Amino acid sequence: MRLRTTAVALAGALALTLPAGAQAFADDGQAFNYVFLKDGERQLAQISDVTEGKCQKLAVADGAVQEIANDTDMVALLFDNATCSGEPVVAAGPGEKVGDITAVAVAFEHAEHAEQGGQGEHAEHGEHADGAVMPGSDADEEEDLFDKAFSAVG
Repeated sequence: MRLRTTAVALAGALALTLPAGAQAFADDGQAFNYVFLKDGERQLAQISDVTEGKCQKLAVADGAVQEIANDTDMVALLFDNATCSGEPVVAAGPGEKVGDITAVAVAFEHAEHAEQGGQGEHAEHGEHADGAVMPGSDADEEEDLFDKAFSAVG
């Protein structure tokens, strides 16, 4: 009788712990899919390791990628070199699809990092990343015109 109770308890404990452990190894559905031509035929490929900052080579010989589908929650940065150095040729956000590009490698970064990096683009247009206007810029002149118009009215 004791053996049966012990066996049932052991089976119950295994039934509770094994499914939870298997979920830890399950695929999370994050994948970067792309299509390229090889010997004139369409080839489908997928990268499921979307570790941030890891540069991964695409399985393309000449770099010609017909289409990518970024089915991850990360930003996919595609590069025209195998070391993912320099500026990316394409940055595809989560869920985005892009077609007809030349790339040989991809790296991933969290969307928050990409948004912060994108704020630096405003500096070219007379704004700091915090939104402040740089003196002497076009944005500064537009603001002065706005102030002049309302100071004349008021």
